[in-house]
Amino acid sequence: MARSTEPTPSTRAQRQSGTGRLLAIDAARGLAMVGMVIVNVGPTRTEGVLGRLYLAPYGRASILFVLIAGLGMSFFLRSRRDDARRWPVLLWRAGLLFFGGLALQLLTPQIGVILPTYGLLFALALALQYVPRSALLWLTLVWAVAGPVVIVMHTSAGAAVRHLTEPVTLTDPVGQIVHSSLVSGPYPLLSWAVPFMVGMWVAGLELSRRRTQHAMILWGGVAAVGGLAASLVTPGLLGASAEEGYLKLLTGAAHGQMPLWLISSVGGAILVLGLLLRFWDRIATLARPLVYAGQLALTCYVGHYLVLAATGKAETLAGGMVLSAVIVVGLLVFSWVWRSRYAIGPLERVVRASWLRPVGGATRPVAP
Repeated sequence: MARSTEPTPSTRAQRQSGTGRLLAIDAARGLAMVGMVIVNVGPTRTEGVLGRLYLAPYGRASILFVLIAGLGMSFFLRSRRDDARRWPVLLWRAGLLFFGGLALQLLTPQIGVILPTYGLLFALALALQYVPRSALLWLTLVWAVAGPVVIVMHTSAGAAVRHLTEPVTLTDPVGQIVHSSLVSGPYPLLSWAVPFMVGMWVAGLELSRRRTQHAMILWGGVAAVGGLAASLVTPGLLGASAEEGYLKLLTGAAHGQMPLWLISSVGGAILVLGLLLRFWDRIATLARPLVYAGQLALTCYVGHYLVLAATGKAETLAGGMVLSAVIVVGLLVFSWVWRSRYAIGPLERVVRASWLRPVGGATRPVAP
């Protein structure tokens, strides 16, 4: 008698669980996208409870964005382990994001573009894929301390290597682009590799298991709250010298590139991802717009920069809230309409480089 190919109830449950996991990850990427829009629209300095709530994504949304990128990259590498064209695809993505991001920066000099750092991280993943998972965790912990130490050392050494106040663009000198990308820019590789590597490590967890999700919620929450609490206490203890020399390593200002901020923001990203995974079966329908935005993350990211290049940043809290709402709603609607017609976003199709892949490969896009 021929064996039945009808999936068993347990098999169907596993497929549904795996699909829910991927959709929750897409939603996390979409949520990070929304937070980055709010931060980039501005203003980034406000007073009062409403202002603090509005700026809650500041220093956190982009970390979640990069952590999800590391997770997605690990899935990509794992699914194409025996694919000889994996390297050309990754190098294409890395180059396109790096140089395309530097070109995009020409349009919005007042807002840092994270795409060049994405390109460097994608190139770094070619080496990180060979690091054993246990060693990757230790490497991440060392990097979280050593990276900020090098940043402080270089940005405090003198005028020639001080922290750059403006992002670099495609027209800047090569040396300045390299230094900014690695050490002194708004998204230096020496600190932003940390959430990316954490994402690659998290990808090795059994994300569909309740025990894993509960652990992510618990320890992510502990790191988020603990790092934030420490960052609020240390400036008072250190006084005016907190921003001088190596004492800066004990501070935790958002986007300050220091360990306490990395601990808090990465912990918050793990907490958010854990919550989405744990309660996905309850929020799946409501979160569908975030899923589509997450699947079109690159298109939405570039799109909101083009809008800001035309409108400029908001000067007031009220203006920022209105402009953020308009952009976010516009991106969510666009993503919904596009995904109802096409499987892949316009820029995602370019980055995907399907002509470099074997025929019959996976069709699901891996958004940066």
